[in-house]
Amino acid sequence: MIMKFFSKKPLIFYTLIFCFVLVTIAVTIIIIKKPSNIKQPLAQDNLPNIEKIIIKKGDIFALTLNDTKLSAKDSSDIIKELKKVVNINRCMPGDFYEILYDFKTGEWTDFCYYPSGASYYSITKSSDNVIKVEKKEFEIILSEFKEQGTITSSLWTAMSSQNISPGIILSFADIFAWQIDFLTDTKQGDAFKVIYEIKQISKNNAILSSKIIAAQYKTSSKTYNAFYFKTKNAGNGYFDENGKSVKSAFLKAPLQFRRISSSFTTSRIHPILKYARPHLGIDYAAPSGTPVSSIGDGMVTKAHYSGGFGNLVIIKHSNGYETYYGHLSKYAKGIRKGARVNQGQVIGYVGMTGLATGPHLDFRIKLNGKFFNFLTMKQPPTTKLTGENKKEFGEQTQNLLDF
Repeated sequence: MIMKFFSKKPLIFYTLIFCFVLVTIAVTIIIIKKPSNIKQPLAQDNLPNIEKIIIKKGDIFALTLNDTKLSAKDSSDIIKELKKVVNINRCMPGDFYEILYDFKTGEWTDFCYYPSGASYYSITKSSDNVIKVEKKEFEIILSEFKEQGTITSSLWTAMSSQNISPGIILSFADIFAWQIDFLTDTKQGDAFKVIYEIKQISKNNAILSSKIIAAQYKTSSKTYNAFYFKTKNAGNGYFDENGKSVKSAFLKAPLQFRRISSSFTTSRIHPILKYARPHLGIDYAAPSGTPVSSIGDGMVTKAHYSGGFGNLVIIKHSNGYETYYGHLSKYAKGIRKGARVNQGQVIGYVGMTGLATGPHLDFRIKLNGKFFNFLTMKQPPTTKLTGENKKEFGEQTQNLLDF
C-alpha cells in the first residue's frame, strides 16, 4: 500500500523533501557549535579608554581624582607632577581633564588638564613607568565673519539676531561711541555691516579673543565707517575712510543711559526747589549703580560730597575743558583728588545723592570756565593718518565693506 502511494508521486517531490532534511541538519549543527558569548569585532577592542572629568563649582581638584579609575598611588603621582607646572588650587568651574588608559593593561598612559586659556598640561607615563609633564599650547583657529543687518528696534537686537556675540556687539558700539549714541540715536531702518575675526581653541572652541576689522553704521542721512589699522610706528586704532581717527577727544556720553530727563537750559523749574533756575548740564536717567565713565583723559580735581550735587567728581582735561559728574551713589576705586584717569575709565556709579528726585547723572562740561551744551559740541578727531601710513591704509581698506 505504502509503495503504491510513493510510486504515484513525481520525482521532484522527493527532491524537495531531501533538500529540506539537509538544511534542517545543517542549521542544527551551526546552532550547537555557536559559542554563547560572542565577542565584538577586534577593532572595537582596540579603541582607547578615555575618562573625562569636568571641574564643578566647589570641587577640589585632587579629590575629583577619586571619581576616576586611578589608584591612590597613580593619583598622587599625577598631582605631584601637575603641581610642578600649575597651581591646581586655582582651577575654575568648566576646566576639565582627560585620562587615557591602555586598552590591554588598563593602566593610565596620558593625563591632560585643560584650564581656560591658550595652554594645557600633558602628563605621560612611558612603558617603564617614567612620568613626564609638559606645558603645551593649543592649536589656534582663526575665523573671519561678515555680517550685515537692518535696525528694527535696537542695535543689540539686530546684531544678536545674526548670531553675533555680545563681545562683538559691545565692541561695535565702542568703536562708534564718539559719533553715535546707540541708545538714543538709532532709528528703524538704520543698517550695519561688520567684519570681525575670532581666535578659538581647537580643543573646546573656547574664544581666546575677537576683533572687529571693519564696521559700518548707516543712517538715513549719514554713513559712518571704521577700519582697524596698525601704523608703522606700532600704533593702532580705528580710522574712517579718509584716514581720520574715529576716536575723538571726548566720548559721546559718559554712561549707558535710558533717557535724557533734563537738557541744558538757562531756565528750568527745579523739581525739588520748585523755582526757576539755570540747569547748565544734562541729566541722564539710569538705574542706581550704573557705571559712569570719564568722557576723556584728565586729572581729578574734586571727588567728595558737594551740596546739591551730592557725591561729585570734577575732572580737568586738556585745552581748558572741565567735566562734572554729580549725584553719584559712590566713587570708583582710586578716584580721589589728583588721580589721573583715562577716557572711558569708570569713575563712579549712578545714584541720587544731593538734591535729586530719582537716580540719574547730572553731567556738565566747561570750556575756559564757562558751561556749554555738550550735546551740540562738535569734536575733531584725535589723529589723522599721513604719508606711507595713509597710502597703505587706503590699499588695505579699499572696497572692504562692499558686500
